[in-house]
Amino acid sequence: MIGLILVSHSEKITDGIKDLVVEMTKDAVPIISCGGTTDGRLGTSADKIVDAINELSGCNRILIFTDIGSSIMSSEIALDLVDEDLKEKCILVDAPIVEGAFVAGVQSMVSDDVDAVLGEVQLTKLSKF
Repeated sequence: MIGLILVSHSEKITDGIKDLVVEMTKDAVPIISCGGTTDGRLGTSADKIVDAINELSGCNRILIFTDIGSSIMSSEIALDLVDEDLKEKCILVDAPIVEGAFVAGVQSMVSDDVDAVLGEVQLTKLSKF
């Protein structure tokens, strides 16, 4: 099973993306919203990401989607804070957070092959028009 973690400076953004993916996948794909800081402000939190990674430890792979700047840095810090075995399950995905997470969620229902899922996710980086 592939799990998804959404990291943004805004909890509203990650909650909205999660709602979209859950609507399409009917809760078949584990997904955790990690927007904002631990006290509800705008920002990012490596601690929230570590908790999410640990919560998804039963997944074969964990895909982490980020928005901008420190969301990437906080995700990298979180990966340095988890056990090596768990870190090896994680992939920090270079793709748009909305489109990438949506495609990853839908594709993860079809296949547990992370390379196939990531191949589809990479197509989200192409032009929309």
